Amino acid sequence: MREKLKNQQYRVSLIGACVFGLLALVTAVIVVSTLKLSGTAGAPGPGLYPLALCVLMGVVCLYVIYSLLYGDSTGIVFKAVIDRDAVSKPLALLMLAVAAVATMPLFGFLGSMFLFNYVQLTYLEKEKQPLLWRIIYAAAISGGIFWLFRALMIFLPAPFWL
Repeated sequence: MREKLKNQQYRVSLIGACVFGLLALVTAVIVVSTLKLSGTAGAPGPGLYPLALCVLMGVVCLYVIYSLLYGDSTGIVFKAVIDRDAVSKPLALLMLAVAAVATMPLFGFLGSMFLFNYVQLTYLEKEKQPLLWRIIYAAAISGGIFWLFRALMIFLPAPFWL
């Protein structure tokens, strides 16, 4: 284990896993203190899903830390040189998701999700579909998510002008 800790890539990977584990712990504490975990009549409240994600993130971080310290961790260690092509698509999706959340007050959930899906299908997919199919796919995905949440009686953001 001491030999592994002398390697800088292992140390950076271990620090990254610890930071994500602490982030999961802090987020779980915030979720528990601000959101209700159970609603009326024993139904799950709005804080249950984020708390479950925090617990899952914490378990994965503990597994990564254990694998880095004691197991075979060749697939977990950060690379010394980051491949630009491998990072560009996830970063573009992250920026697109942030833009979708930022436009929700203006377009509502349905409009922002439609734009997110359309831009993702237009610019980030390898196979370009015809314009009509991209519009149909984006409308079907955003409409399906909207109706799923509506069936679960979870209200999504509407535009401010409605």
